[in-house]
Amino acid sequence: MKERRATSRYNLALPVEIRLAPVLTALGPILVETRDISIHGFYFNIAQEFTVGITFEFSIVLAIEITGATQAYISGTARAVRVEETRESHSGRSGVGALIESYQVSRGESLKR
Repeated sequence: MKERRATSRYNLALPVEIRLAPVLTALGPILVETRDISIHGFYFNIAQEFTVGITFEFSIVLAIEITGATQAYISGTARAVRVEETRESHSGRSGVGALIESYQVSRGESLKR
């Protein structure tokens, strides 16, 4: 199968806080971890039900080893473009490919709660 990605993906396990649309806020923030990330999106596994097209807010913590001495965060809005069963599916987990629609980078602040 030919690779269709326009940018490189990096296999990084970074902590992510997911916040769903206002209708689903009763769930509160969901903590997951990236499996890989690129400039346009990221992939993660999640136990909650996700559908293609769902839009959500995210905050990714960048490791100090990546950014230098100051903690940095990428926050923004993303949309699920792929939801699939994974090896972890037997435990109710799905893999989600997310397209980043907007983002901002901040340093030295904690995740929004």
